[in-house]
Amino acid sequence: MSSLKNIPVITESRAPRSGEKYVTPQGFTAIKDGQKSRAGEAPSARTGKPRWIMAPLAAGAGFNAVKGIVREHRLATVCEEAKCPNIGECWNAGTATIMLMGAVCTRACRFCSVDTGNPRGWLDEEEPENTARSVELMKLKYIVLTSVNRDDLPDGGAEHYAAAIRSIKRRTPEVAVEALTPDFQGVLRDVETVVDSGLDVFAQNVETVKRLTHPVRDPRAGYEQTIAVLAHAKKHKPSVLTKTSLMLGLGETDAEIAATMDDLRAANVDLLTLGQYLRPTMHHLPVQRFVTPAEFDKFREWALAKGFRECVSGPLVRSSYRAEQALAGNNAGLKNGENGDIPIFPTAVAAPDNEDPSGKIGMSPFSPPSVKWLGRVEYEPTWREMQRITDTRDATTPDEIWLLEHPPVFTLGLNADAGHVLAAGDIPVVKIDRGGQVTYHGPGQLVVYPLIDIRRAGLGVRDLVTALERAVIDYCASLGIKAECRKNAPGVYVDGRKIASVGLRIRRGASYHGLAFNVNMELEPFQRINPCGYAGLQMTQLAELGQPNASVEQTGRAFAPHLLRALEVLRPKR
Repeated sequence: MSSLKNIPVITESRAPRSGEKYVTPQGFTAIKDGQKSRAGEAPSARTGKPRWIMAPLAAGAGFNAVKGIVREHRLATVCEEAKCPNIGECWNAGTATIMLMGAVCTRACRFCSVDTGNPRGWLDEEEPENTARSVELMKLKYIVLTSVNRDDLPDGGAEHYAAAIRSIKRRTPEVAVEALTPDFQGVLRDVETVVDSGLDVFAQNVETVKRLTHPVRDPRAGYEQTIAVLAHAKKHKPSVLTKTSLMLGLGETDAEIAATMDDLRAANVDLLTLGQYLRPTMHHLPVQRFVTPAEFDKFREWALAKGFRECVSGPLVRSSYRAEQALAGNNAGLKNGENGDIPIFPTAVAAPDNEDPSGKIGMSPFSPPSVKWLGRVEYEPTWREMQRITDTRDATTPDEIWLLEHPPVFTLGLNADAGHVLAAGDIPVVKIDRGGQVTYHGPGQLVVYPLIDIRRAGLGVRDLVTALERAVIDYCASLGIKAECRKNAPGVYVDGRKIASVGLRIRRGASYHGLAFNVNMELEPFQRINPCGYAGLQMTQLAELGQPNASVEQTGRAFAPHLLRALEVLRPKR
């Protein structure tokens, strides 16, 4: 561990990178994210994502409750394994799509980031009952079960699916069950095993139009095979609803979308979902175009006119997204206007598409971080989400800057002396993994969390600290306030009183935690601690320096360009 201006900085060894082989806990090998790099493959031009491609924060009390249940019962979820952008919304709503039969798939579709390998017949015999117990604990009304493909099993895992569904219905008969299954290599008796288990919705995804099925899907999958599976499920048990999903943006034409809808209706498919394909890593197929929200509305109208009972259609829609609302007749509550269902921060820079024009793995070019205003969020779930993003980072993970405020909390850095907390009173104290001593976060304070791959950005730790401090100084200067740094004392000061504190962590070459900027808050809690380990350190804020009406959100909007500019100035020019 090293230190910088009294900020401890911790670096750790990396986890397997995307495209690398690793050994699973069960002892077989798998490829991280399902795709190896392809030598000589020409990369496409990098494009930025449009501003409607944003999803809610994967944090919150509901999120952590679902995560705890999933971990306790050793379950995999497609939400995590496939890097679903809707994990925050769904888990906070208490819903999850449970992925049966492990997290390693025998196939290697070029759109999917689930790890690939050969499990060699491994199954968790306790999984069906653990799944049922989790559904009961989550108090769900609707559950989606999906799985990896298991071509190594004689029945493709059909009986395992059926056992899980029967266990759920035995414990919670009122819960509706949707099964998003493999194609079982087209073996129809295996389809019947699942359909006869008591489920309510049978789903198998066609994924793309006929012309693009290969190379989008694994060679063992097929357009006609999927449609035959869906047709047989409906014929075998007409009371069961059938469902499928199409990804758009892979190069399909409108005519091909319409033809696919016709083929699906000929197989009596009831429900259709349409969503934007997003490239999960640089090893996967590139995005050919971003379908606009208006186009998604148009395609939904086509589907309803062709006789589908419902078509849930939108940029972030996935096959199991808001599945419990599939028959509500209102596009599952989505509004595809440009800002519908999208938390947009006006100064945000769109997150970069996950592509690497250089063709060098692990060397994605730097793009300006996207800036997100999160509002007032609980401290611990936000911290844990920063850890999760950092732990799962790869060369394609976009950089972000989060602007927010927290409810009252004292935080102690890794080596903080608890004696610096003099009288916490009713304010919780949380031991965390950043550098520094003790500080206070509360309403009226702008908190800035830069989640940046500093190696990719060409920044050092000192550069990032300098950028945070310089941005505060420049912003204060724009308000006529003279602020400055102190040697060997991180943060920003005005007339000897501290207005902003800095505490970082660097892990796997990426940053989290960051800056606390006092805007218009109750300063009394700082008297209950020795702020940053300094007895008697006085604090100040914008409200006391000629900005009595300053708000956190307005300050965040005005501050963000200063920080982006400071980062760009310090980044080495290429």
